[in-house]
Amino acid sequence: MEDSTELQNQIERAREQTESEYAEALKAVERLKNKMNDLEQGGSKNDQTAATSNSNSLDLAIESLNELTDSQILRSKKAWKEYRKLETHCKQYVLQPVELDNLRTLCKRMEELAADLLCYSLGRFKPKE
Repeated sequence: MEDSTELQNQIERAREQTESEYAEALKAVERLKNKMNDLEQGGSKNDQTAATSNSNSLDLAIESLNELTDSQILRSKKAWKEYRKLETHCKQYVLQPVELDNLRTLCKRMEELAADLLCYSLGRFKPKE
């Protein structure tokens, strides 16, 4: 069984990993958002070829958004699973380290981002006429 120092190291590694994944996801969201905004604004051009190209690029960006949403949901689930495992170990040692609270906060942020992405993705879904 690991000692409390090793447990705190595991918590810190999990926190760093989760924080890194969260920052990476935010950057990806920003890039996609900017790309989609540019494509949507360019989609109103009269040139049919440019409009078709923009439409195809927008479809690809939307697909990337859907993939990002799916991966963020999985990352959130994985982060919560790791948190619960570490929380159980802390209870065994009768510990309540601040780092565990920080990890929990990051897990909440990851979950909120995943939920926001899902809502945005679903909000973009338009039935074909």
